[in-house]
Amino acid sequence: MNRANALNIFLLCIFCFMLSCGDSSYKNAVHYDTMPEIFPDYTDIVLPPNIAPVNFIIQEPGTLFVVKFNSDKSSGFVVKSSVPEIEIPIKKWKKLLEKNTGKTIRIEIVVKDSNNVWKQFECIENRIAKDPVDPFIVYRRINPGMVLWENMAIVQRSLEDFFEKDIISNQNTEKNCIHCHSFRNRDPNSMILHMRRSPSGTLIKTKNKTLWLSTKTRYTLSSFVYPAWHPGGQYIAFSTNLIHQNFFGSGERINHVRDNASDIVIYDLYNNEVFTTPEIASKNFENMPSWSPDGNFLYYIQADYKYKHMHDSVEKYDLLRIEFDQENKRWGEAEMLVSSEKINKSVSYPQVSPDGKYVLFCLADYGYFNINNSSSDLYILDFSKDTLIKLPVNSEYTESFPSWSGNGHWILFASKRFDGMFTLPFLSYVDSTGTAHKPFVIPFEKPVSYYTRLTNMNRPVFLEGKVECTQKELLEIAYSDPEMVIFDSIHVQIDALAGATANVASSIDESTSLYKKN
Repeated sequence: MNRANALNIFLLCIFCFMLSCGDSSYKNAVHYDTMPEIFPDYTDIVLPPNIAPVNFIIQEPGTLFVVKFNSDKSSGFVVKSSVPEIEIPIKKWKKLLEKNTGKTIRIEIVVKDSNNVWKQFECIENRIAKDPVDPFIVYRRINPGMVLWENMAIVQRSLEDFFEKDIISNQNTEKNCIHCHSFRNRDPNSMILHMRRSPSGTLIKTKNKTLWLSTKTRYTLSSFVYPAWHPGGQYIAFSTNLIHQNFFGSGERINHVRDNASDIVIYDLYNNEVFTTPEIASKNFENMPSWSPDGNFLYYIQADYKYKHMHDSVEKYDLLRIEFDQENKRWGEAEMLVSSEKINKSVSYPQVSPDGKYVLFCLADYGYFNINNSSSDLYILDFSKDTLIKLPVNSEYTESFPSWSGNGHWILFASKRFDGMFTLPFLSYVDSTGTAHKPFVIPFEKPVSYYTRLTNMNRPVFLEGKVECTQKELLEIAYSDPEMVIFDSIHVQIDALAGATANVASSIDESTSLYKKN
């Protein structure tokens, strides 16, 4: 077949398809009193007014598919397709959302079956919130193998369309480990990330300067690990950890990440200085720091020292907070908020809401690194009611890495609910009463991608805008000589602080740590 004949056949197929889709006989379809099966499940949800088109796959058998998008205020538009993958025109979608903010939109699905009978299913209704979602997220792309770093990157993704771009990829950094990205108040100009192995260091980028740091000191356990940027900008809380990983050859569990020791330290960005206090750097295991929105409290988790001698995944973490005087670098006394002993669960990854009313976190049967722990679910501690609430967003699989939007009305978290293996970001609307609504996966341009994607989207966090710095800029600093951080040994009583845990851990073979020292 020559090229001309092939082109004619292609054009004929397109013409026939247009004729079939132009057939208006679907308007006389037989009505069925059942809801259509679609994937992902974009039914009975609350959507942001600025969300990208929620493209989906119709899972009803058919040869032609017609989807009508409308509302009481808008006649909407129609999408016709010869395949069950529905890709919604973004301009028409945006216009529909704009006209229906705070209202309900309808999605009507009509399918032509193999007998040429049109079937119309029950109408899908979704509400459009008045509260927008932050326009970007950043996540870590990593394969699900736990020990392989072949395809790892810190990636930004627009929630308003389908723009996606690597901020930095380890394909350009000798395939090292890049992790623990964090931003101050969702500001794309204030970023932290770590690199392990060559090139090795902690990168801190602000609007005015970029730092490349070697963060291990003689008084601390390790290089900086899990970060939390103080809202004021001067301080960053980091855990320091001696991390151990166990793998399982059978059963439901894949692996278990645990600490042989851990502390929390504070890095003073303006003075390149590290300091801490006995409350958050003791012989117990302190971890996962998180600041209150006003910066007056540091929230963190803590496990009892007794778990150092146990290796059967029974360690449990409490939730605590401690007052911080940011003007004078003074600390209050630690306050217990959630006792693991009382609830027989382990706390991980606390995140305070922007209004300070709630703390969102994971609860699991054990441990703190929950990405492969199917018992991990999302809970909220409501300060006004002094109640602990299990959110109605959980599944039978792992929920992890929760975070809040800037307006406090959207929760972003990672979930493995589709297959128990691959992690994807989900959104849930939180109304004025603190009620979390049915979650939904972030939209993909090609809905078949939910089946074909072979990497995890871990640790998703919100951003108020696009990260504008280039990989070239970041690579130039990563391949420079890192600056050594300074531990404040004058004002910090070393023997009573980080040194306590360091002495406990002195007999541990540090080769077991996942994170090598800078």
